[in-house]
Amino acid sequence: MKKTQYIVFTLCLIAAFSCAVDESCRTNRSVLMDLGMYHVNKTDTSTITTAFSFDSLTVRGLKYDNAANKYVYTDSILYNNAKAISKINLPLHSFESTSAFEVTFNGKIIKTNTVTNKNDTTVYVNKKDTLTVTHQNMDKYLSLECGSIKIHSVDTILTTNNFIDSIRITNRKVNNINVENIKIYK
Repeated sequence: MKKTQYIVFTLCLIAAFSCAVDESCRTNRSVLMDLGMYHVNKTDTSTITTAFSFDSLTVRGLKYDNAANKYVYTDSILYNNAKAISKINLPLHSFESTSAFEVTFNGKIIKTNTVTNKNDTTVYVNKKDTLTVTHQNMDKYLSLECGSIKIHSVDTILTTNNFIDSIRITNRKVNNINVENIKIYK
């Protein structure tokens, strides 16, 4: 009887310790580049930067085709006519050093005219820009049970400047912590 109790007790201990959960597996494993949209309103005396919300926004992934010598659409539509959006999160390629996206903007900008003291409204429809991000890819080890995740370091961002005025990199490290990496200005 004592031998049976000892075996049952030992099996319960083994079962209890083998089911321990590694805390690193509970961390966020998705790695996305966060982009915030901003509008710069310049007056004669000041410059005011505010978060900018688009009426609708569409983002598609692009891949460079060597045979055609140009960027072509991939099958990924990351944002499809997203409404009232001022921030987007984009995945970067894990095994390539360049990621490209086509961003389509729709909406309107209302500015106060200092001469007439009335609002001037500019409507834009299907304004497209291509964002090309060059980055370095690194593995971040989480644990033996959870494995690793791919993190990135942004080197440069280029845009076609059809709608976007400028871009500023605010945090080069793209990891599983939600921090704004890029500021896009209109």
